[in-house]
Amino acid sequence: MDPLSSELAKKGISAAVESAKEFLSKLAGPAAEEIGLLLQGQVKFYRFRNQLRILERAEEMLKKSGRAPKAVPYRTLLPILETGATEDDESLSIKWAALLANAAAEPESMASHPSFPRILSEIAPVEAQLLDVLLSMDGDAGWNSFRTDFASDRQVPECEIDRYYGNLFRLGLIRIGSREGFPKGVVSVSPFGKAFLSACSPPERNAT
Repeated sequence: MDPLSSELAKKGISAAVESAKEFLSKLAGPAAEEIGLLLQGQVKFYRFRNQLRILERAEEMLKKSGRAPKAVPYRTLLPILETGATEDDESLSIKWAALLANAAAEPESMASHPSFPRILSEIAPVEAQLLDVLLSMDGDAGWNSFRTDFASDRQVPECEIDRYYGNLFRLGLIRIGSREGFPKGVVSVSPFGKAFLSACSPPERNAT
């Protein structure tokens, strides 16, 4: 059992619900009661547990960053809670929580862009890994070598990497451009992709 599930079992689901509702009220503002009913509505325990996990992780991320939660636009908040509740991959679940935390920290910034929840719901865990690896390489790399190395590290055929690229390109997150000395071109995270990845990473600590 993971630490969060153990904590939920120890303090009881009702206590976890109350804690989540209090945090949710800060995010939802006047509509908190209605959204609280949505959270506790006729959903399976699996979705409910995941919603609690997202809320608790987002709250913890905000505390660590020294930021207070603000009301998140409903066009961003509702998709995060509804779609993020179906996520069963741990690494992507953390990204959902980070997306909520960033949107709550700066509701008027790019972090609350309404397309981000949809994009996050349409990438596979391995595609998220591809983006993270590429970003760690200063955002671009020779496509030929990157493609070979990434496929080798994950023990998958290189043709699968092409499919991952196709989806990420479709979403506007990465692209391949020409550069001298790279016959297959250079793959890079697009400016929009960098904004998306930043929104899906825990917020940085507030300097003030």
